[in-house]
Amino acid sequence: MQFKTLIFFLLISASCFSQEIGSAKNGNHSIKLLKSNNLFSFVYSNINSEILNDENSFNFPNINTMLQIVKSGFAYHNDHQVIIQTNKDTIVKFDFKKVKGKKMLMIRQNSLLSEKTSTSTFFTKNEIIGLFGNP
Repeated sequence: MQFKTLIFFLLISASCFSQEIGSAKNGNHSIKLLKSNNLFSFVYSNINSEILNDENSFNFPNINTMLQIVKSGFAYHNDHQVIIQTNKDTIVKFDFKKVKGKKMLMIRQNSLLSEKTSTSTFFTKNEIIGLFGNP
């Protein structure tokens, strides 16, 4: 019971102190871009989790750098992967693939300390670029 109460208060405090810049939904899965102070976060549904609404996130300090990574990833013609290390123990992989003729992005995140992984569903260029508001 204490754990559920703690999670509830953490979610409430996160929503109170974070500003949502943009969001997209794909079926039961979603992705959001949040800003809290001078830090930005991608928050996405983990498609590999058996827990409903299991969300993972990673943080980054510069929205323009992240926007450039995403835009250049969609501009590249072949399927490819961009790997970034967001902090000392988190690696994020942006998988750009053509699915049914459309270039899509899937995010994979690896925690080096806990050896946990998470994966988003595929999102289109318009959905991902839309997260950034009016770039």
